[in-house]
Amino acid sequence: MNMLKNNTAVFGHAFVEEWVESAEATDDYTAVIRLKKPNPRFHHSFRMWGGTQGNIVPEHVWKDKDPTTFKNFPPVDTGPYKLYRVYPELNMFIWERREDYWAKALGYFPAPKYVIWRYAPPPDIDLADFVRGMVDAPLPHLFSWQMIRSARALTSNVTIASFLDPCPLGVSAINLDKYPLNIREVRWAIAYLLNREKLGRLYPMAEKADVSPYPWPIPKYGAFDKYVPMAQKALQRIEQELGFSFEYNPAKAAEILDSLNFTDRNGDGIRETPNGTKLSWELTSRPQTVVQEYYIAADLAEEMKKIGIDASVRTVDPAMWGEFGALGQYDIGTGSLCTGAWLPGDMVYTFDNLHGKWYVPIGTRSVGGGIHGANPRYNNTELNAITDQLLTMSPDDPAAAALYEQGIYIMMRDLVTIPAVEKMFVQTFSTSYWTGWPSDENMYHVPYIWWPEFIFVLFQIKPVAAPPPVVIEYVGTWFTAAVTAFTGVDDKSYGPFAKGEYAVIPKPDAERLINAGSASFTAPLAPEITSALSEIRTRVGTVTDQVGTLSGKMDTLTGKVETLTDQLSSLAGQASTLTTVAAAEGIAVIVLAIALVVALRRK
Repeated sequence: MNMLKNNTAVFGHAFVEEWVESAEATDDYTAVIRLKKPNPRFHHSFRMWGGTQGNIVPEHVWKDKDPTTFKNFPPVDTGPYKLYRVYPELNMFIWERREDYWAKALGYFPAPKYVIWRYAPPPDIDLADFVRGMVDAPLPHLFSWQMIRSARALTSNVTIASFLDPCPLGVSAINLDKYPLNIREVRWAIAYLLNREKLGRLYPMAEKADVSPYPWPIPKYGAFDKYVPMAQKALQRIEQELGFSFEYNPAKAAEILDSLNFTDRNGDGIRETPNGTKLSWELTSRPQTVVQEYYIAADLAEEMKKIGIDASVRTVDPAMWGEFGALGQYDIGTGSLCTGAWLPGDMVYTFDNLHGKWYVPIGTRSVGGGIHGANPRYNNTELNAITDQLLTMSPDDPAAAALYEQGIYIMMRDLVTIPAVEKMFVQTFSTSYWTGWPSDENMYHVPYIWWPEFIFVLFQIKPVAAPPPVVIEYVGTWFTAAVTAFTGVDDKSYGPFAKGEYAVIPKPDAERLINAGSASFTAPLAPEITSALSEIRTRVGTVTDQVGTLSGKMDTLTGKVETLTDQLSSLAGQASTLTTVAAAEGIAVIVLAIALVVALRRK
């Protein structure tokens, strides 16, 4: 803290200068901090990411160093890992577990010996790496819901943990130092163009996303339920006093601009301000790969064009987002709506982010405040006074409620930030090698891999039992056709092979090639044998033809024999008939003779 007090250009100086009178370590385990004025919330300054005063750093490393130039590399901190190696060409950092980690004796010790962080590749490669088990936890900013569905169709080793992020999505901040964005009615016209219902349906990072119900940069966390009646009352006041409501209504937006004399004067389809300049705004977003932010900017720009506003989207690297926001080099910032309120659940931190003490003109770097790093150049003296008073009061003080209510009304009425949808991230984990991740069924901790508290997840996960080794059988194979190089089931390279070559390859690969007609388990015959077999096949064919001819002749002979047989059968019939007649006549003669003999005896 003393280092912050002595360096005005360092983040956290303004906070410490405002609140801290002195700070000293009286022994190895005790720090005494004396404040300039009461602050019952001061302990929230020591939360993750350092709160409003920055991170606590080791004195033996930082002492006598210029904090504006000192890089602290390799970093020295209190976590369970130390930097092992950096691969700049791969954008990869490898961290190695500290075996002497101070909390090991307390039961906190991670199972993974190494943790590797890398820059996310293109989506198709990211998906393929995850399915193959090469990535345990992809970044949900880039691993879309469609990719999650594809991964689940390709592998069963998927665990998902759906968690509502504390930062809604929409218009992060509007630059009030730019005309005509400094006009409240113009900002409400922009709000009327934000199609929240449509954006909720199209939300790309989860199965669905809730629509943000109120024009404040606050998530739908239970900690803020106590402020909901105040928000509802504020909207009623705004509608009664200004005639504005928080809804999608392009016709109302056009009506507001018409009433301000922002009309198309030259017929080119673009409105002009009363001073003749085109009504033209640039919407700043992080890259298209950060789709949950970019799609809002793209849709809002199209809505603006429909009513005659010359709107465009500029995408910038995440690091440059903070740079442009701090310097005020933007018109309308779209993206996340993060303030300091979500962790303690206290609205005063949002008021403080909008405090006039953070105001600096465009081109001068702000040292605090703003919405997700985008300073709106806002300065409302009434809200400043309410914030200053609340910060010295307990949030449970009976007098605080009226101050909160008025502060919420001013913040919503002036509309420097416009939420659209609640940001739901689906953190995806692979169970190929590790188990025990947070999940929809067991959300024991915030699952986000970029939060400092992720070490508590690393304390919980355990290695998956190793599967039995895969035994691959290798077989001799003859190639009956040319085969290009291929990667075998053992992940080794084989080939290319020419027709007639022999190699020993994995049996599954050999069977695949045999089924394709490109290989055989049987060795091919020598050329002379093949030639002899060919000649034999020719001769056998000739003999077959001759046998066929002979067979035909035999069939003809058989027919003739059958005809002769029929003729002989006919002759045999006729002979039989003659024989029968002759026999009958013979019998008659014999009978007659006998009769004559008998007659002669009687005489």
